Amino acid sequence: MNDGLDFIGDIHGHADELEALLGRLGYVERQGVYQHPRRCVVFLGDFIDGGSKNKRVVEIARAMVSAGGAFAIMGNHEYNAICYHTRDPEDPDKWLRSHSEDHRRQHETTLAEIEGDPQAIDDMVGWFRTLPLYLDLESVRAAHACWDHRWIAYLANRLGASVKMDDAFLAASSKKGTAEHDAVETVLKGAEIELPAGVAFPDKNGKMRNEARVRWWASEAKDLAGMVIGPPSLYEETRGLPATPEALQAYPPIEPPVFFGHYWFTGQPDLQAPNVACLDYSVARNGKLVAYRWDGEHALDPASFIW
Repeated sequence: MNDGLDFIGDIHGHADELEALLGRLGYVERQGVYQHPRRCVVFLGDFIDGGSKNKRVVEIARAMVSAGGAFAIMGNHEYNAICYHTRDPEDPDKWLRSHSEDHRRQHETTLAEIEGDPQAIDDMVGWFRTLPLYLDLESVRAAHACWDHRWIAYLANRLGASVKMDDAFLAASSKKGTAEHDAVETVLKGAEIELPAGVAFPDKNGKMRNEARVRWWASEAKDLAGMVIGPPSLYEETRGLPATPEALQAYPPIEPPVFFGHYWFTGQPDLQAPNVACLDYSVARNGKLVAYRWDGEHALDPASFIW
């Protein structure tokens, strides 16, 4: 019987850091599987694309899940990889995610390990296809980027209790303008708002953006800077501009704790709300690989972050 769950944020191919963190959490590798006598891991997705040991990260997580010692959910990088390596059923000459220079660059560290090896690609992508789009254990929840009640309910109704993508859902989700696409974009990539005219910022890859992700867990903000998530330049551009509170989803304090990754936070790990915690602290950019040791509490404790 598990005494608790250890939630682990975005790993992005950094297997050495993952193994070090598992060791700090008390997991020991036995017969090729990291195990703990009383606890279980929840991986929040984004296993790949960043470091040089993507296959090793997937190997570790997959073995733990198969042995019953871990849960894992899909991140946007797993979703993107599935689409990158899947032909469009409506046009077999094309892929569900184009092989553009930008998309290839985003996937290049993983491609360096698997490109030219069809079996390795099929094996990795096949496992990604088994990952649910979110996890709801009633007393605690996990989503890669955003717990939006409307889209969570849609996914549960569309895909059933497993919330795993079937072929029809996958194909539809790759097409802009479909409900499937909007659900995946929100839950795996985050809710966004359009910025006011003339306001833009460079994302982590240097691409200029005029849409920004929002702090979906918040219920209010004094200005636009208090709503958005991004680099310092975004906060400078939006400071003092009127907030658009109707774009805030809010995550009520009575709801079960929810854990997520995705947002490339930096600095000291902290809570976003008493029942909300992001665990992505930019390990792929010389940051931290972060876990939260959860023991059933509703009000989360900053002292339970481990990295």
